[in-house]
Amino acid sequence: MERFMPWYDNRAELAPRDVVARSIDDQLKKRKESYVLLDISHKSREEILSHFPNIAAHCLKYGLDITKHPIPVVPAAHYMCGGVQTNLDGETSVKGLYAAGEVACTGLHGANRLGSNSMLEALVFAQRAVKPTIAYVQKLAGSHHAITEKAEWPRPKSLSSLIKEVVDDILNLTALKRRKMQEIMWEHVGLIRSTESLKTAQKKLCELQLDWEDEMYQKGWRPNMVHVKVCELRNLFLVSNLVVSSALARQESRGSHYVVDFPDLVESKRIPTKLFSTSSVHWQKYSGKDAVICIAE
Repeated sequence: MERFMPWYDNRAELAPRDVVARSIDDQLKKRKESYVLLDISHKSREEILSHFPNIAAHCLKYGLDITKHPIPVVPAAHYMCGGVQTNLDGETSVKGLYAAGEVACTGLHGANRLGSNSMLEALVFAQRAVKPTIAYVQKLAGSHHAITEKAEWPRPKSLSSLIKEVVDDILNLTALKRRKMQEIMWEHVGLIRSTESLKTAQKKLCELQLDWEDEMYQKGWRPNMVHVKVCELRNLFLVSNLVVSSALARQESRGSHYVVDFPDLVESKRIPTKLFSTSSVHWQKYSGKDAVICIAE
């Protein structure tokens, strides 16, 4: 292999991570390789172990000494720049609901977080959210709000009502659909996007979720049943569709959001992409050329 980053950016390996990731992806496709190599062996052993002790230890578990040999590298989903919109104290538009870390969208990182800055949201803004959260709870102390059980909101049930073989079958199905969903997102909503690929993802996600829920129901799952793995996948479907909808709404490229149809950054569109509470996603089946569609309004 030969050094390639200078071909893509005059900052070479010091280019922003979105540029480096797309460059690696381009090289992998052109060379039909499964990884590129990062060589830091020109640095002293002491410096490498001082700056990257965890990476060095992890690689050594697999027999790779990064002080002597290059590191295999591939791009991967790493950090969520968007999320639930909050103010500087972690408050959301829902009274009593606070968010921090990657869940929150503070605007700190824009569309492309700089390396080694994740703790700003994870720790600093979590600490900022503590005081107003405590104050809100103390304000509610002594007050009680009765929750009336509604027919449309039946009491949740655990999977204990199903036999173990059925539960295992449901969880295996959920794990399989989760992997498929991740494949769809990586292939169509990954480093390099297009309007066509995003619409393809939207359709495939819709079909996958409908198939999953239909198969679950046939196995004995009911809407009032709960399990952490099932809840996680439902949340992942929701987040995936929000990401796709947001990407389709932004007709420009900015940071880690790169669309081949709109490769340029448009300063006149320097506004955040927001999906308001009035937006909704409707799943609909119909008989036609496309068996399943997803309609966002």
